[in-house]
Amino acid sequence: MSGEITALHGFVRLARLKFLLYNVLPVGLGAAVAVHVGHDLHLGWYVLAQVFAWVVHVMTHYCNEYFDLEADRANVYHTPWTGGSRALVDGLVQPITSLGTAFVLWSGGVVLLAAMPTWEARLLGAATLALAWFYTAPPLRLNYRGLGEITVALILNGLWPAVAVVLQTGTVPWLLLAILAPTAILQTVRMMVMNLGDRLSDAEVGKRTIPVMIGHDRAVMVIVAGQVVAYGLLTTFAVLGWLPWLVWLFMTATVPLSVRLAVRLRAGDMRDADPDRMTPVVFLASNHVSLIVGAALAGMLTDILVTDGPTSGVLMLTAVLGAYAILFGHRLWRASTR
Repeated sequence: MSGEITALHGFVRLARLKFLLYNVLPVGLGAAVAVHVGHDLHLGWYVLAQVFAWVVHVMTHYCNEYFDLEADRANVYHTPWTGGSRALVDGLVQPITSLGTAFVLWSGGVVLLAAMPTWEARLLGAATLALAWFYTAPPLRLNYRGLGEITVALILNGLWPAVAVVLQTGTVPWLLLAILAPTAILQTVRMMVMNLGDRLSDAEVGKRTIPVMIGHDRAVMVIVAGQVVAYGLLTTFAVLGWLPWLVWLFMTATVPLSVRLAVRLRAGDMRDADPDRMTPVVFLASNHVSLIVGAALAGMLTDILVTDGPTSGVLMLTAVLGAYAILFGHRLWRASTR
């Protein structure tokens, strides 16, 4: 019985459920933009978009654990945020179980695609599913060819909210693109931070992420420059009138996190691959991106309330954001007590 419990615990570890909390933000943002441009929130399509994002995300974790096993075994510098779940490395679950589960979840994603009402939504959803699978799976293995960081940004800060808004409106408004572009830059460099911690073991097994290809110092330069470009682009879009100033105000409130991240990186906290020094940095990088997308959603909902007043859709999305804030705060509290 204890062996079965251990295997079940390992199976759940493979899912890396703590990362799924983020998904409610881009999906909620896509839905909020739909309401902002004049559409009533369709609850059914919103739920479908959210479930699709969760299924694809969990599928990616099980798929990655299988195809990244060699790299994870070589990684002795892992943190709670990098280096995989360690369930396969520790022998808690057989690798084939991880791959089989990934295929089951892929099939679930296909079923959800078929339930989408338009070819535009299905096309975006199919692109999401394909990129998520081939992030580490052959023959593309995008994260082994310097394309993993961009792929993650394209999915998390592009395709997921795009699917959500297309299900509501049938199109992708320019407003959503103006919000997503700066966050996608930050997501790309956030993934560079994650891969910076894994660069030594990745190099051993031929996994050519951007930090492996350009080295620590240049990677830090790119990550820091990405912070400046992202917030500069955000401000430019607001000045041009492509972005409501309230949304800009909420999003730029996250600048102190960006500055702190840059300071830690330039101080060399990721240079020696010391898990004790790396863990706060990768934690900061991940939560920075979560908070700026959450800020975008909060700003969008506030702008709608100021302009049009409360609606059932806005109130529901506000409740979702509130629930996220509670869970996120609990996660921060747990992290601070460890």
